[in-house]
Amino acid sequence: MDPILYDSFDRLLTDVSTPQVIRDVEAGKSTQTLWQQISESGFADAMVSEEAGGGGLSLSDAFGLFFLCGRHAVPLPLAQTMVARRVLAENSIDIPDGPIAISPLAVAHASDPVECRNVPFGMLAQAVIVPHSSASSHTQDLLFPAATATRNGTGVHGSLQAHLSWSESDSGVVIEGAFPWLEVAAAITAAQMAGAMDTVLNTTVKYAGERSQFGRPIGKFQAVQQQLSVLAELATASRVGAELGCRLLADGTPNVLAAAVAKARASEAAGTVVSIAHGVHAAMGITEEYDLQIYTRRLIEWRTDYGSAGYWNRRVGDAALSSDVPSTLEFMLPTFFADIAPH
Repeated sequence: MDPILYDSFDRLLTDVSTPQVIRDVEAGKSTQTLWQQISESGFADAMVSEEAGGGGLSLSDAFGLFFLCGRHAVPLPLAQTMVARRVLAENSIDIPDGPIAISPLAVAHASDPVECRNVPFGMLAQAVIVPHSSASSHTQDLLFPAATATRNGTGVHGSLQAHLSWSESDSGVVIEGAFPWLEVAAAITAAQMAGAMDTVLNTTVKYAGERSQFGRPIGKFQAVQQQLSVLAELATASRVGAELGCRLLADGTPNVLAAAVAKARASEAAGTVVSIAHGVHAAMGITEEYDLQIYTRRLIEWRTDYGSAGYWNRRVGDAALSSDVPSTLEFMLPTFFADIAPH
């Protein structure tokens, strides 16, 4: 993406999404000031068409912005809001003023027609997009105001997820046209995970260079260097996979199988990345005052948001087995590369 746009967004998030702000939000303080600062910058409308007053970025163009949301652990569904605002604008739907979350699943109950569990950033969203699900009583994608929902936290320390339910399914605004919400949200989450891994890598390398044992920095020991190289490999592979997952097919539609690979890659890497980072930091890494745990907690939570590695690997495997090509390589090349529009 445009390096000037990337650097501008990086500077903004460095100023507004500080570790102290993140801690305050996790403690239940208002996000109004944070959202106002981001909203006034115009980045929330980065993907809205230029004709509608936005930046006109595509999913692939916005990858760097998603990456930075994870790198700075923005305690709002900012990346999801960028996509949601674009889709709502294209459908001529009034866009809510605040952040918009995307639900991974909706289920039906007699008492609550629409229930969404483990909605990422559900504690902070002003509106929630509930995609159509065969397990749900609704048959269309809907936009619900969060204010009318029964909202409960997950009970996990620092988690911004929430369980939401609406007693009246007809209170939602219908979003016409099919859109792959789950796949796009998975690709976005993979990009955020790659960003968080980048911060974890940089933090861990810096600590290994400063922490001394037996008269020299622990980063000089071969065993630690080997672990850091594995961490760097996983973080880089996750970033490459996430960027691939955010790229588009030649017709401009999201490549859902590439998104599946991106989320699977990031989710598989997250556990090892967190383990190595905390192993190098030892007890320091889990202390409340140290920033590492802000990012590692998110990586552990995000690895199952919008589908785990097992779910997405199964999606890719089923597609490969149902195809007519005789080899995995012949399936992969046209699926993930030949039909992808160039940058």
